[in-house]
Amino acid sequence: MKKSVLIIVAIVAFLSLISCSNQSNASSNTAGMKTAFTIASHPDYIATTVDKMYQEASVVLVGKFEKDNKSFVDHDTIETESHMKVTKVLKGTLTDSEMKNGIDIVYYGGEVTLDTYLKNATPVPEKIDSKGVVHKPKQYSKQERESERVVYKVEQQANKDKDKNSEIMVFLSHNPAPNNYFVLADAFGYRKINHKGEIFNPVTNSYEKVDFYPTN
Repeated sequence: MKKSVLIIVAIVAFLSLISCSNQSNASSNTAGMKTAFTIASHPDYIATTVDKMYQEASVVLVGKFEKDNKSFVDHDTIETESHMKVTKVLKGTLTDSEMKNGIDIVYYGGEVTLDTYLKNATPVPEKIDSKGVVHKPKQYSKQERESERVVYKVEQQANKDKDKNSEIMVFLSHNPAPNNYFVLADAFGYRKINHKGEIFNPVTNSYEKVDFYPTN
């Protein structure tokens, strides 16, 4: 298996919905582990504006990141569930409990142990080259599976720096089963807010004003 696996994501729909099937359980702590390989995703959401996401989202919130709950494997990708405190609802409704205790949001990206990934991802098939030689996928030892990690990295990921003191705006779809909220348009649906009330744009790497979130 190559050290780096490149995934080119073809956008077939605007909404990124989480599936409740084929998921692993919460991963163990991967801090300090050697990286077996990295999966890089390059989502094509360059033309996605905050106004378009606002229209498509079922819920739009302002709040603060609190903690990562878990990362898991779902259809060969790694997703992370984080908990956020809610300070304002811009679109949609939340329950009184969610307003008081916060909500869990899920997005693409994160890391799990190599063992967790291999147990839940689609097995890599054997390949036969033009000369008829069979190339088998790399086999990892038990020690490697338990001591190494797999990283799923989304390019232009606006939430890569999780600052508990910074406000964020998230554009979400609500998934009744499991009961959680999934970030739309990968990293583009998670935007930092600066002290002026401007929203971060990962494409231009700058902050901008939006009509539905007045700064006054």
